[in-house]
Amino acid sequence: EVGGRFGFTALTLPRYYSVHDMQSHSLWEQRDSRRLGRHCSEEPPPLSTRFTSKRDKMIVKSKGMTPTDILRHTSWFSNVSDELKEAIASKMTLAEVEEGHVFVQEDFPINHLMIIEQGTLTRSKMEPDEPINGDVATDHRPMKSFFDINFSSPEALEESIVVDEIEGLGRVSGLLHILVEYDSLSFATVWAKTPARVWLTPADEFKAILASKAAFALEMMGVLAMSMRVGSKSLRGLIKNASAGGAAGTAPAYPHGGDELGTTDHGDESVKRTIRCLCYDSTSWVTDSFKPAVKAYNDRASEDNAPSIIMEYTADRLSERSATYAAGYDAVCLFVNDTADCDVLRILSLVGVKMIAMRCAGFDRVDTRAAKAYGFTVARVPAYSPYAVAEHAISLLMTVNRKISIASTRVKMANFTLDTGLLGMDIHGKNVGVMGTGKIGQILCNILNGFGCNLLCYDVFENDEVKKLGATYVSKEEIFEKSDVLFLMMPLLPQTKHTINRDVLPKLKKGVIIINTARGGLIDTEALLSGLQTGIIGGCGLDVYEKEQQYFFQDWSAKNIEDSDLT
Repeated sequence: EVGGRFGFTALTLPRYYSVHDMQSHSLWEQRDSRRLGRHCSEEPPPLSTRFTSKRDKMIVKSKGMTPTDILRHTSWFSNVSDELKEAIASKMTLAEVEEGHVFVQEDFPINHLMIIEQGTLTRSKMEPDEPINGDVATDHRPMKSFFDINFSSPEALEESIVVDEIEGLGRVSGLLHILVEYDSLSFATVWAKTPARVWLTPADEFKAILASKAAFALEMMGVLAMSMRVGSKSLRGLIKNASAGGAAGTAPAYPHGGDELGTTDHGDESVKRTIRCLCYDSTSWVTDSFKPAVKAYNDRASEDNAPSIIMEYTADRLSERSATYAAGYDAVCLFVNDTADCDVLRILSLVGVKMIAMRCAGFDRVDTRAAKAYGFTVARVPAYSPYAVAEHAISLLMTVNRKISIASTRVKMANFTLDTGLLGMDIHGKNVGVMGTGKIGQILCNILNGFGCNLLCYDVFENDEVKKLGATYVSKEEIFEKSDVLFLMMPLLPQTKHTINRDVLPKLKKGVIIINTARGGLIDTEALLSGLQTGIIGGCGLDVYEKEQQYFFQDWSAKNIEDSDLT
């Protein structure tokens, strides 16, 4: 029976649920102030509902392998003395659980050492709530509980971020947490992805065993020391490989004369910090631009006693394979075709990266939910060279409309004939549609206004500066129907993906010219090809492509391009 503020509830606890499980409920409100800097007004569910619902149903059995057998299969306890093994084994209880059972909840104490005999356990993190008005300290909204998520359902993965999975005989979870302190909070929720057999040892009883004999404590210290030694040597190897060329094309390590810790610049009053950043997908034009800019910044930082930057470069794009190159770096700098999905972010988090700096406006290749869960800072350049992009869009329109590329090819072949194949149209007086009127779209509208065209615009947020140019905001259907020229200037979001698709083709004005300098995914390429072949689309000018990642910014002139849509 559980008393106190929870009322009196009759409850039969499996053996491994100790008094600490009841005590941990007093930490329900504390978890936010300790981890998130705010308090939770949500009352915890009664213990009877937490541990006896269908998905948390647990059958405690003792069959199959013995506790001692299990300990022999672990990397932590296989080499400890038989006396210590027997002492731990005497406190172990086997729990056979169903798929979806929650062992430990994120931001709650880990009160048991868990050793897998069979099955797979998953560690997941809840996406952090957005604070009201950005104020974490004064946000008292109830948090969603992991006990509210049915992990046996497919929808569970949509509500959480999978950190990793642990499976296999003898895999251990929770050891380091319970050795630190009793109420050390869990980084993630641990739940059963499959039906599982897991051996559980109460944290207080495990620590009591270590405290009972000095020899036991020394044995455990030796095991931990060996683990730390192996881990630190592995990390040093990763850092050494990355710095010495494990990432192809890297600049010499520590070019500013700093040591491995990046803290050799000593001032009279404090130690100046150095930030190490690895720049992925770096070509010559990237390094030519960044190196003088970084040097200029470091010169100013030296005068202001601000942190300096060590920027190193690799031609590799960020992927699961290349993510380990970032070991030892504080930040990574990414471009449009680098992949920063959940799996990649997990690796970056493990090797110590704290920040992702996008040197572009788009961030659709960054899993922002996972980035928030792992605690990354993500930065981008919301409007870089907006005039260059807008002017480039105009150059594409003129090239398509006035058949510049065709005429150029003819002139190079000494063909100076004129025929209707080179005929374009006046932009003056035509209906020109601009979908997306942010900074770049606004500048584009200003340029187009000089052509004397009729500006039609579409955006979920209407721009007053664009309206002053005489532009008219219309619906998506109207801009498709009336535009002789259509510019796509939108970000790539789930709502904007494939704005031009097969369903849109019948709605377009016949012969429309489409210009896209935003994101390739705004256009369904197969629909575009169909529109060009049928004459619905009179021409298109693109500098982006939805499947560009494999090809763009690389030389494929002597290679076979397998993408038939691109060719």
